Amino acid sequence: MSNEQKEYRAQEMCELYERLPENWLLLEILETNESGRAERLRLLKADKNKEVLYDFLMDELEDWDWKNNFIFVYADPDKECELF
Repeated sequence: MSNEQKEYRAQEMCELYERLPENWLLLEILETNESGRAERLRLLKADKNKEVLYDFLMDELEDWDWKNNFIFVYADPDKECELF
């Protein structure tokens, strides 16, 4: 799957789950709310194999920094999106 680099509001994550079912999503948290929950995220890469995302994060992501916050999420079509 291609590297989209698109930004999403937390409320849009359900749409992303529906568009990419049964894929692992590598997301960068760009903004959080006062309680620490993600408000704005960037989809860096999606793939059915989580190892592909690990490899991308460690070997291919050019602006990787310890200050960045990344999460791996499985877009399970049978479960509710809990990112918002």
